[in-house]
Amino acid sequence: MSEKKKALIETATRLFSQFGFHAVGIDRIIAESRVAKMTMYKHFPSKSRLVVEVLNEQGAALAAGIAAAIAAHTDALDKLHAIFQWHDAWFRTDTFTGNMLIHAAAEFHAEENEILAASQAQRRHFVQTLERILAERFDAETAARHARRCALLLDGATLARQLSGRVDAARDAWDIAQT
Repeated sequence: MSEKKKALIETATRLFSQFGFHAVGIDRIIAESRVAKMTMYKHFPSKSRLVVEVLNEQGAALAAGIAAAIAAHTDALDKLHAIFQWHDAWFRTDTFTGNMLIHAAAEFHAEENEILAASQAQRRHFVQTLERILAERFDAETAARHARRCALLLDGATLARQLSGRVDAARDAWDIAQT
């Protein structure tokens, strides 16, 4: 990836995280990334394409973080707990602003579009990761049901952290998941 493309993605990620997708215009991203407008449009023909790239990068980072968290574990329950612990650590970072994939789905929900599709794909991938882990312990139907429930608990914990500042929300979600 070129340095200029990387600068655009990093700047857009920071601004979108802080202010939201609709509130940040292309001109601001260009100015703060110190990239020419022509270069911006060479890499991203539209703001939507930039948003999708940011979401894909965020989704990949999430997946990599979770993969690293579960790598040291062999037991399915330990792997699942590691995912909740990963969220707990994320919630405690100074840079936590919520889940960009959820934010994008909220801002771009009105019609089918590539941004909503990217958010939905990332969500499916996360739930499938949970399903694969739980399938080590349960039949496929039970694993799928528990995976959906765990994802809901983590979504709720993420929102609780964002809205109320509850840094212990992932721990509470884990307590509920165990019941």
